[in-house]
Amino acid sequence: MADFQASVIICEPIEEVFAYFADMKNVPEYMTKVETVEKITEGPIKVGSRFNEIRNVRGNLVTAEIEYLSFKENDTFKRRSISNGFTVDYEYTFSELQEGTQVEFEGTLLLKGLKMRLMKKILVNMVRAEDGDHVQNAKEVLEGKEEGYSEG
Repeated sequence: MADFQASVIICEPIEEVFAYFADMKNVPEYMTKVETVEKITEGPIKVGSRFNEIRNVRGNLVTAEIEYLSFKENDTFKRRSISNGFTVDYEYTFSELQEGTQVEFEGTLLLKGLKMRLMKKILVNMVRAEDGDHVQNAKEVLEGKEEGYSEG
């Protein structure tokens, strides 16, 4: 069961929306805490593709390894973030609609040990505060690109 979720309709074709979300190099554009992402495996994105991600968490740079657990083009993918024993699964499902693409997101914390499980509510709130608005941010970026807007 997901610990937090989001849903958004993006007025862009499913192929464009899926490709944008699936390509980790775009993550810093819509996840405000992510500083950099570097691919550490060769070839196209698929199950097993891995990335290093650096986030700014409360003024500290934190490194996470991201791995794709599932990948079905223009449909769904799941990637897992592991950082210092802290694991979060990010799952995305894409549906083509007349007005564009619906993106369904679910985030699930996988916690080991009694101390971590006791802190689950705090940890969920922390991750939700960092990443809870990212699908909305991506919508703004993607729809803004179409209208010729650019940031910076």
